[in-house]
Amino acid sequence: MLAIVRRYDVSMPALIALNGLQPPYALQSGQTLRLPGSPGSVPGPAPTITLPSSNGVTTGVVGGATMGGAPLNTVPSTGSGLAVQRLPPPGGAAAPVVPGTVPPAGAVTAPTVVAPTTGAPTSIVPKPPPATVPPVASTTVPPPAAATQAPPRTSSRFAWPVTGPVIFGYNAPIGSKRNQGINIAAAAGTPIKAAGAGTVRYAGNGVPGYGNLVLIQHSDGLVTAYAHAASLSVKKDDPVTAGQTIGTVGQTGAVDQPQLHFEVRKDSAPVDPTKYLP
Repeated sequence: MLAIVRRYDVSMPALIALNGLQPPYALQSGQTLRLPGSPGSVPGPAPTITLPSSNGVTTGVVGGATMGGAPLNTVPSTGSGLAVQRLPPPGGAAAPVVPGTVPPAGAVTAPTVVAPTTGAPTSIVPKPPPATVPPVASTTVPPPAAATQAPPRTSSRFAWPVTGPVIFGYNAPIGSKRNQGINIAAAAGTPIKAAGAGTVRYAGNGVPGYGNLVLIQHSDGLVTAYAHAASLSVKKDDPVTAGQTIGTVGQTGAVDQPQLHFEVRKDSAPVDPTKYLP
C-alpha cells in the first residue's frame, strides 16, 4: 500500500476511502484499485490499476498526468503485464467534476478499466447503474375499535346476585353516611352472579372502602355495582350474561364480615336496588 502511495503520489486516506478498503489494508494479486486525483490533475473519471500477479511493478495514469513519458491518455503494457487506459465516459469527453457535488440520479457512471495480466488488449467493464429502490407501499392504520356495547337485557328487572339476608338496606345509616345500596350476608367464597347482561366497565380494588369491586353497564343506562368480593373473575370490557359468575363473596374493604354490597345506579345516581329485584 505504501509503495503505491509513493509511486503514484496519492493520499493514502483518499485511496482507502475510494476503494472501500478495510484494516489491515492488505492487497491481493490481480486486485483492481481506483486512484484518487492528485493536486492539479486533469478532471475526469478516476483511473485504475490492477496489481500484477508476477511482481510488484505497476504503471498507470494518475489524475490525468503522464508517467514514464507516455501519451496523456494511454500507458503501454510493460513487463508487469499491466496497461491502464484513461477513457472518457460514453457519449463524449469527460465533463468537469466539481468537488463536493453528487451526480444526479440516473447519471452514467464512468466505466472501470481493468488491465489484463497478459499482453491482451485492455478490457472495459462498465459499472451497473445504481439499484432502484422501490417506493414503500403506504399502509392505512385501522381506527381503534369502538368500545364494547353492552348486550341488551331481556328483562326490566335484575336477578339477585347472591342469596342471603339483607343486613343493611338502601339509605340505611352506616356510620356518618347513608347506604347507597344493599348489603347481603353470604358465606365467604359464594359465587357472585351478574344481575343482568351487560359489559364490565371496572374491575379492581382502587375505590377506597369497597374492596374488590365490579361495575357492569347495562343497555338501558343502568349500572350495577358489586363490592367486597374476595376474588374477581372478569376484567374491564368483558361482556357478561345474566347469572354469569363474576367473582366470589369476601370481606375486602371496610367491612367486618363476608358480604356483598350491591348497588344500582341510573345516570350515575344511586337508586333503591330492591325496585329492580324480584
